Amino acid sequence: MGHTKSYSVAPVDDDFEFDESYFRQFYKPLSNLPTPPLSTRNSSANQSPRVSIDDTEGPNSQFLGPAAHLARMLPPGASFITPSIPALQQMLARAGLPMDIIALAVCILDSLDSKFSRNWRVSFPLNRQGQPASKRHTLPSAPGQATHINSVFPEIIILAALVIADKFVEDMQSPTQYFASNWGNNLWTCDQLNFTERCIMESLDYRIMPLWDPALIKQARHDIEMARREIIQESTGGVGEDGRRHFKSMSSGHAVVGLGLQLTPALTPAATPDAERIASFDQI
Repeated sequence: MGHTKSYSVAPVDDDFEFDESYFRQFYKPLSNLPTPPLSTRNSSANQSPRVSIDDTEGPNSQFLGPAAHLARMLPPGASFITPSIPALQQMLARAGLPMDIIALAVCILDSLDSKFSRNWRVSFPLNRQGQPASKRHTLPSAPGQATHINSVFPEIIILAALVIADKFVEDMQSPTQYFASNWGNNLWTCDQLNFTERCIMESLDYRIMPLWDPALIKQARHDIEMARREIIQESTGGVGEDGRRHFKSMSSGHAVVGLGLQLTPALTPAATPDAERIASFDQI
């Protein structure tokens, strides 16, 4: 025998009265503004802190493009701290690397797999060797003594990529202390730098040769130059090197409607670079 499904219908309350005063008291209308667009690797929200005109015309201005592009290539999820472009400029100036080696470092960062950030964050050595961990809620007395991964300056990942690229091209094995001190200005320990290098190499399956390809290096150098031009335009209010004002198209991520009336506020510029990092790099 077949079975017939029965459905129960809720009785209608004919005596229900709409309480307008109660409705007005607790009702909160939905926002009529569109959802702001998500940040991407190339969006201005995810870039390093804005640079001043001194950074574009100072003694380290030749490293503006490489520093800006390396900052953008930081693996997603590796750090909640935004890399500092001025600090990276100083690092590159101290290293004095040829542009092809910097381009190889760009390719190395761009090739890191999705597991790199998690492996690096989970196992990163936070304390100096031979020193006990400090109390949980105390601030670190030095950058190398960070007690939480979120307080580690992320430029160490870029430094490690530069070290790997230099070792591969120059085929020279300088001691880690040289790179940590001369390039990194002792912001990180040798153990931390060695660990970061090892994480990068494991992520790349110890294969650097495929990245040392003329086409890839050429593309990386092109991207570096484009990053330099974009930073200069941002720091000069949209005026390029040719003296002309350049405007971004309406598809740059801002929500617009009708005759170009912007509904979603423009993205807030990133904060000023961490003073501690800049001061540390300045102490040469």
